[in-house]
Amino acid sequence: MSTGPGARVFKKGETLFKEGDKVQNLFLIQAGQVTIQIVRGKPIDLFTMGVNQVLCDYVLSGQNTHPYTAVATAEVKALELPLEAVKQQVEQAPQVVKLMTKSSLDRLKLLQNELKSIRLERDSNPCPHDQLAKIFATIYHVARHKGETLKDGSLEVSWPLMKQYAQRLFMESPKRLESAVKVFVRLGLAKFEMQANEEDPEAPEEIAKVTFQNIDLAEWVCEHWQYYYFKGGKAELLKTDEKVMQVVAAMVAYGAELEPDRNGSVRIEFSTIVDRFKAESGMTLNADFFGVIEGKGLMVKRIPTEKGVLIQFEYKEFARWSQIWTVLKEVERWNEKGFIDDEPAFDPRRFQKAATGQQCPSCGHGYEGAPKFCAECGHKLATAA
Repeated sequence: MSTGPGARVFKKGETLFKEGDKVQNLFLIQAGQVTIQIVRGKPIDLFTMGVNQVLCDYVLSGQNTHPYTAVATAEVKALELPLEAVKQQVEQAPQVVKLMTKSSLDRLKLLQNELKSIRLERDSNPCPHDQLAKIFATIYHVARHKGETLKDGSLEVSWPLMKQYAQRLFMESPKRLESAVKVFVRLGLAKFEMQANEEDPEAPEEIAKVTFQNIDLAEWVCEHWQYYYFKGGKAELLKTDEKVMQVVAAMVAYGAELEPDRNGSVRIEFSTIVDRFKAESGMTLNADFFGVIEGKGLMVKRIPTEKGVLIQFEYKEFARWSQIWTVLKEVERWNEKGFIDDEPAFDPRRFQKAATGQQCPSCGHGYEGAPKFCAECGHKLATAA
């Protein structure tokens, strides 16, 4: 679609040119934004270009094909510059200008190749481990700085403003930012507000606002990850364990019924936890499993009494870690699939009992047939005797 001599309009999501295509002309962006990306099974964003910037200038240094793909992230108006006419003007320039132009283009080419290598290494996952803390820190700080607190305590942020601020200040790609926020949407902790495209009513609706129910969770995830990720020997604490998540979530639910002491701790009889958890999940807990929980970073105190053993734990810490693990579980699924799907989020309080009724007496893991050892904890099974 043209708006005048040499002028073109590209709708949001439309491709201006693809990697490997022959360069036909240059583009001067007059309005909108363009994301520069490479496709290696999935699109990997490199950087963004905007108003008064020129696309395809690498052709002036001898590059005849596009080294990357350009996609409009908002409606783009661009002036199409004929390749030969631009080359002719450059050739007619004074020698010192030609040398400076060539030097700048060569240096730019080196930087872009280095950036491409870094992105390829980092972006093998949609949410790379070394970037996870930054992504959630970006969500938290941008929402806090640009958002508006509503009467119910939730935080509402303009989505276009959030994307722009995250990209300019934290150099975070809009696509990854949106996927990370979708993790909160899947968990029912955030909500997108959609609106029609004013310039094209028939186009799909666009995100107008996002409302966070608990933005502090983004900061908790960031702090949790950065603390253990950059601390040697703590990688195990970053991997989620569904059984641990289920038990901790259950303990949080039981602890919510009790009054914490002055230190924020609650006490529950061990037998009560075992009986309630078995009734809900069909799985039997033993005392050793609390050692597994401690191995994941949460401390559990056992207090012997005449009537039995009391389990003491800090309620708020368990509740916070339970929420953090739920987010990290969704990030793991995001990296496994490469995108945020529409399947229900993992709910540690939703149990699926073993169909056969056969369960490991040590950890409660369900099994079929007659295996010698439990696949979950390694306990020797009586059926194998």
